[in-house]
This record gives sequence, C-alpha cells and structure tokens, in this order.
Amino acid sequence: MKQFLRKYGLLSLVLLVIAGVCALFSVRKSGMFIDEIYTYGLSNSHYAPYLSDVVGGDLHDQLLTRRQLLDYVTVGDDGLDFASVSYNQARDVHPPLYYWLFHLVSQLTPHTFTKWTGLALDGALYLLACCLLWRLVLTLYGSRANAAATTALYGLSTIGLSTMLMIRMYVLMTALTLLLALALVRLVKQPQPRRFPVIGLVIFLGLMTQYYFVFYAFFLCAGYVLYALVKRDFKALGFFALCAFAGVGLLLLCFPACLDQLFAEKLVSGGNALENLRNTAGYGPRFELLIRPLRFKYLKAGRWAALVLLPLALVCCRGIARAGRAKRLQLLPTAMILLPALIALPLVVVMAPVAQNRYFYNLIPLLLLIVSFLLHLLEEALHELPRRELLANAMALVILALSLWEARTVPPDYLYPEYRDYDAALAPYAESPCVYLTDGYFAPLTQDLLQLMRFEDFFVTGEPDSEALDAYLSARDGVSCVVYIDRSEFWSSGYDPQEMLPRLLASTDYTSWEPLYENELSAAFLLTE
Repeated sequence: MKQFLRKYGLLSLVLLVIAGVCALFSVRKSGMFIDEIYTYGLSNSHYAPYLSDVVGGDLHDQLLTRRQLLDYVTVGDDGLDFASVSYNQARDVHPPLYYWLFHLVSQLTPHTFTKWTGLALDGALYLLACCLLWRLVLTLYGSRANAAATTALYGLSTIGLSTMLMIRMYVLMTALTLLLALALVRLVKQPQPRRFPVIGLVIFLGLMTQYYFVFYAFFLCAGYVLYALVKRDFKALGFFALCAFAGVGLLLLCFPACLDQLFAEKLVSGGNALENLRNTAGYGPRFELLIRPLRFKYLKAGRWAALVLLPLALVCCRGIARAGRAKRLQLLPTAMILLPALIALPLVVVMAPVAQNRYFYNLIPLLLLIVSFLLHLLEEALHELPRRELLANAMALVILALSLWEARTVPPDYLYPEYRDYDAALAPYAESPCVYLTDGYFAPLTQDLLQLMRFEDFFVTGEPDSEALDAYLSARDGVSCVVYIDRSEFWSSGYDPQEMLPRLLASTDYTSWEPLYENELSAAFLLTE
C-alpha cells in the first residue's frame, strides 16, 4: 500500500478532484447544443439520421409526437444495431466510432432520454485522457509530480472541462491524440517492432472518431519520418510507413463513406476545409477566436504558472545548453510531439467548418507540455536540493489548488443555464397546441427538441395560413398556442417573426402574441385569444 501511494497517490488525488468537479458541472448542465442532440439521434435512431427521416423525409405539414422524438434519441427494442449507426453516419458528416460507443452505452437506459448517458461516457473518456496525459509526461520527464501537475492543469481547465461537457466525439479524439503521442514517444525512447502496429491502430481509431484527427497525426508522422531519415534507420522507417498507411487503409475498408464525406461540398467536408483555407480574408476573425479564449478564459492557471516559471526556466535552459549534446537530445521527444501540435493548431483554426474552438480541443493537453517542460527544467535546476521529491510534490499541490480555483471562478462551456428559463416559460402551456414554422429544415427543430418534448405533439408547417394548420388548431382547440419560428438565415429558413405572426393571427382565432424566449436558431411566442 505504501508503495502504491508513493507511485500513484498524487495521481489518485488529482483524478479524484477532477472527477468531483466533472460531476458538479454535469449536475449543473441544463441544456444541450444542437450537435449534442444529434449525437443521441445519430447513435440511437433506427435508420433515421435526422428528424425529417422520422416522418418520411419531408417535414412540411407534419404532426410530430413526443413518442417520435423519444424514439429518435433513445434505443428501442431493436437491441444492438451498429449497422444502423453506420448508416446514419454515412448520411451525416462524421465517422462512426464515437457513435458506436454511444449506442453501446445507451443500451443501459433503453427508452430513456437523459443527459447522464452522454456525460457518463464522456466522463470516463475524459479521465482516460487525463491518465494518458499523466503517463505521457511521466514517460518524457520521469517525474510523477510534474505529471500530476500537468494533469491537474488540463483536467481542471475551462477548455478541458468544456471538452468533457460537450456530448460529442471530441473527448474521444483527445484521448486518442494523447495515446498516439505516447506511442510515438515510447517508440523513440525504446524502439521495438511491436510498437509500429500500435501506432497504425491508433491512427485508424482516431480517423474513425473525427477527420480533424488527421492534422496532428500527419505532422507527428512527418516528424518521425524526418527523425528516421536523420538516423538512417530505413528499416524502422519502412515499418512505420507501412503501419501508418495501414491505419488509413482500415478507415477506407471499415467506413468507405468517408470518401464521399471528405470530397463533398458540404459545410463539414474536405471541400469546405479547402475553401476556408483559400479564404485569407477570414483568417483574422478565426485567429481572434483562438487568441481571445486563451488570453481571457482558458488555461488561466497554466498561463500564470508559465509566467512564474519563465525566469527560472531561462536560467535552466542556459544550464542545459551547457550540458552538452547528450543532455539536449533528451528533449527531442518533447519537440517531436509538441511541434506538430503547434503546426496543426493554426491550420485547424483556419480550416474548421465553423469558427468554434471545439475543433482544436484535442491539441490543448499537448500544448500544456510547454508548462510541463518548464517544470522539468525547474526540477533539473533544483536536483541537488535536499528533500527534492517533497518539494516537487508541494509544487504539484499548489498547481492543483490553482487549477481548482480556476474551475471555480471560470465555468466551462455547454452548461446552458438559460434552458431552465426556457422550461419555466413553457411549463404553464404544456397542454396547449404547439406550432413550428419552418421551411422544412430539421436543424432548428433538433435544437429545440428538449423543449418540444414537453408537448404531446406539435405541428410543423412552412405557411402560417395553410389549411393543414387550420385543421390541426381546430382539433386542438385552446385559449393559447405556443409558436416557434425558425429565424436563422444561416442554418435554416430565416423567417421574420414580425412578418409571420400577423399572418398567423389573421388566419386563426388568436388575437395577440407575446415573446416567450429565443435562441440562435428560433424564437418562441405565445398566442392568446
């Protein structure tokens, strides 16, 4: 027991704190981003990737029920049907690995829609990513205190917790990115033939999770190729290239739809990525997206730790520079996994389909190796001090405390506290008829699914004065009616509520309206007689 605590006591404490903070924020999560709801639907809906497919592919003048919405986001009596998941993903824009896992976990809660299905899976993957980061730093520098401190910095950072709270494939991509970096470090430090297939397997799993995994994997592999060429180790280079390309080949074999997705002209596709790369006028706003959060919100504890350690690090770098070539070569693995992340980061920012930071979530723990490297230099400079291990552990505990303070003061994204207000606004009208005005788009309905599930049914139409709508309202006679208007010009119909509401009043018995709430894609109103 004493030996275990010496080896893993600090890591266990860090993981326990991270798990506790993840649980607290999971409880506070009140809503979901549209892509999170797609995760449920694409994973669990039986050969029906989108809400429009639930009613035969056309939403015009359709009545959707609460039962249909539940069937879309939950596992039914079909059992494990990974072929359905693959079909849905072939119709979507992402590979299926994360969705297979989600479908598997959803078997534990059949016919039940709950945020805990996704949060439990993401929480487990997030703790796995933290363990891989710990092992990576330990492999690089041999310091358990450094590894625990770096794990705390990432695990309790705002951007790390946001990765966990977004019920999407990015947390799995982060874990696989760290696993790939760890596999390459071990290959460089202890070259063994059995390590080459592991790298090929991880490349395959990463590409089966998210196509943007390719950016880091490509530059990491290019770094190893250059390393092998310098060493003139052509045998290792041949095995490495064979296994790396085998990983790509397995993707094509297991999910051939990836070719259609990568070369399509959709918002999320290879064509869109190249278009964004050519659009140099958009670089400024996209890099502002990168700089602003890192400056004002994310990784504050890591930033301050780096600033505090910088003067000491400069002194340490000078000492290492004098230590000779053998000492400097020990830092080669750090450069081999850090530089690809630094190169991939601006490319991902520029080529991402939309200007959002989730596309580079997987690179953040690797960027934290800068802080880890500074801590290593500090430990090297203080190696002659008595009770060095005790001092290093104390340093790790201080960084853990700073990271915990950051998690307390700067909450992560994807909590959506405003959803509590949405639910409160709708609560008195759950028995009223509900109408959704949209020109056949399923995106806004998906975003509003959590609120639409409060109604027994709702009617979807593109015309506020259609006969089908009149028939629905006549059958559901009520003194009030909740109306959603799809108002986003980018994602959906772009209707103007000020134009649609008067037309709706003119064709019904309702005489007045008042706003209930609005989000990015739609606005909800209450009609009364």
